[in-house]
Amino acid sequence: MSENKEKIINPEEPAATPENDVDDALESFLNREQKETKPVKTGKLNKRVLIIVIAAVAVVGLILLLIFTRSRTVQGSTADEALTTPAEITATVNEKGEHEAEVDVDEKGEIVKNGSGKLLEYVPADIKSIKVENAKGSFTVNSYTPEGEATVYTLEGFDNVALQKGVADEVATACAEVEFIEIISPNGKPADFGLDKPRATAHITYHDKTTATLRVGNQAAAEAGTYISFGDSNAVYLISNDKVTALMYSVNDLIDHEITANAEDTETLALKSMTISGSRYSQDITIVPNTDEAIDAQYIVTSPRRMFAKETESADVVNAVRGLYAEEVLCVNPSSGQMSSYGVADPYAKVTATYSDATITLYASAPGDDGLVSLYNPDKNIIYSIQLAAVSWARTSVEDLMPETVLPAKKTALSRIDFSAGGQSYTIDVTQRTDTSRTEDGEDEEVTVTTAKVGDTALSDANFSVFYQNLTGIRNTGESAGSGSELMRFTLSYTTGREPDTVVVYDAGSAQYPVELNGTAAGTASKAYIDSLIEGTHALVKGEDIKSL
Repeated sequence: MSENKEKIINPEEPAATPENDVDDALESFLNREQKETKPVKTGKLNKRVLIIVIAAVAVVGLILLLIFTRSRTVQGSTADEALTTPAEITATVNEKGEHEAEVDVDEKGEIVKNGSGKLLEYVPADIKSIKVENAKGSFTVNSYTPEGEATVYTLEGFDNVALQKGVADEVATACAEVEFIEIISPNGKPADFGLDKPRATAHITYHDKTTATLRVGNQAAAEAGTYISFGDSNAVYLISNDKVTALMYSVNDLIDHEITANAEDTETLALKSMTISGSRYSQDITIVPNTDEAIDAQYIVTSPRRMFAKETESADVVNAVRGLYAEEVLCVNPSSGQMSSYGVADPYAKVTATYSDATITLYASAPGDDGLVSLYNPDKNIIYSIQLAAVSWARTSVEDLMPETVLPAKKTALSRIDFSAGGQSYTIDVTQRTDTSRTEDGEDEEVTVTTAKVGDTALSDANFSVFYQNLTGIRNTGESAGSGSELMRFTLSYTTGREPDTVVVYDAGSAQYPVELNGTAAGTASKAYIDSLIEGTHALVKGEDIKSL
């Protein structure tokens, strides 16, 4: 098969520029006819002489400035021309359909004309496949372009693995149009440029059934570019560093970094249950949504003990499963040895979360010094790297999930409060009434109005609201440290059908009072807070004003 040759022709020499005018003007000035002047008598210079001297100095300064400016301009123009002048090379396709390029040299073997040029001139859609080999391994990207649509890329051997958007296209772009800055040598020694053991080699096949080979060597000094060779030739070219970055990618760089997908809608986002386990936890932690309308809590911990979950912590934990995105992909289709080496064979933390549309399981390693954990998604069979802060279920604890308040009951769900402390007991009957009110937008809305009384005595609405906030605002200050004598007890009954809740506070002779909820330790409460609550309750029943705690 005959060779098809394409020769890059020298452009015409540039036309004369204003620099030539500067040269003529300067020469004319220096060679001008000098007029004979009469001697000036010695003595004090008059004004006219002074003006002439100043003018002469200015002229000399102008001459020097013109010389300096011209020198800088000419030097700059020469450098620009060296960067923009096309080199003379001969591009061919041999009998095997392989693209080659030959640098045009004279009889001495010297480059006829150096400068920039193109070794290949395609677009990504012209590429059928690219096989890349580098220090990170090898991969093959296949592509096709449906009519009227964008090019589709697949990674050979990973047909069911999603690719990261735009990355495969970067590889294709690097192999479509290959443009060099200048020719370094028409026949260089590969070892001198790192081309005997290239940092990357790309074997490209185009849809026109031709092929090309591109080798990437060392970087030039001062980040001037990167050395490459092309085809079977030992000619060495300099190319911009950013033009070969994509050829340094690994398989993992091409894989999509999405670990878990976002929910499609609010319904599928809603958690049904979550179980957290792993070597970090002595007992599994189970979290479920709170469905009881009498309790103002979004989630409940059902094991290792039952308690209302702290709002902020439980929200962080529950929201750390769907829509996760990795720092990087570590391993695709890992072996058992790789699972162990990344710390996910016997995971530090494991989560299983069930939703209406899916059940998601993830394995996390112990965090490194950099705050990163390895995260394995068995559904994708990929190990990723992600910040520990993004997977809070891998660092939470029962203590972190303990509620901020002992009993977050809703006032609008109360029917009765039984309270006893200091030898005195009270029963507060609570009534709920639904009224209709008009909003600022002029629409009607239903409002629940709560009233309370002790016996036949109605309590002030304002005082009762403060009492309720104080009662349900008992803050959990930490784990219980033993018990003592009973100091205070109250039981809340509800209109919703929920079983009554009973809170008991004990005097342990310390600044923190142990608290139980329905017979189970629920933490501790501040002695000062409880003493003030008891005092305020006595004042409420007497009809006296009480203060918010």
